[in-house]
Amino acid sequence: MSNYYWILDAGHGGEKNGVYTTAPAKMYRFGDGFEIREGVINRHIASKLQAKLKSEDIDFGLVYDDVDDTPLATRVAIADKIFAKNPNAIYLSIHSNAGQGKGFEVFTSKGQNKSDKVAYFFCEKYKELFPYFAFRADQADGDADKEEDFYVLRKTDCPALLVENLFFDNRTEAEFLASDAGQEQIAECLFQSIKIVEQIKPI
Repeated sequence: MSNYYWILDAGHGGEKNGVYTTAPAKMYRFGDGFEIREGVINRHIASKLQAKLKSEDIDFGLVYDDVDDTPLATRVAIADKIFAKNPNAIYLSIHSNAGQGKGFEVFTSKGQNKSDKVAYFFCEKYKELFPYFAFRADQADGDADKEEDFYVLRKTDCPALLVENLFFDNRTEAEFLASDAGQEQIAECLFQSIKIVEQIKPI
């Protein structure tokens, strides 16, 4: 039995018979034909993370479908049902970014709350494990996570954070995201972050 119940959300959709269920959004094709589909990458990372959590008997549940792009309201409704039974639940939404920027980001809802106390450890672990990639911090309120009114952060009842793993329309970062080694490293970063939260119990 772990100290927290981790609600995992792999953003957007997967593939059905080779067709990306979120197309044409949340994907990018480079000039040479190299194409990346964010929702598919999110699922690969989430799958690797699940295996790691199982290896340590850390409790978790899922709010996304392997194939379909589950509506945000449905994801939040599932999360809130889990939270009602597990008041120690924490929502983790896994994404990658677009806009041809660079680096990692961690988001919480606006204002200081329990989510910020959890996000701190994810921010620190990203900076430690990926020194060769930028970490896009916002220190305006004294911590490194950014604050946004993203639906899953704003609507869910439980503490929640959303991670943006690099930019899928940045060629260097897209190649890293598309690689098994890159997905493994990101999953390991999330796993180590979760283990630290489990040990320290900040909330």
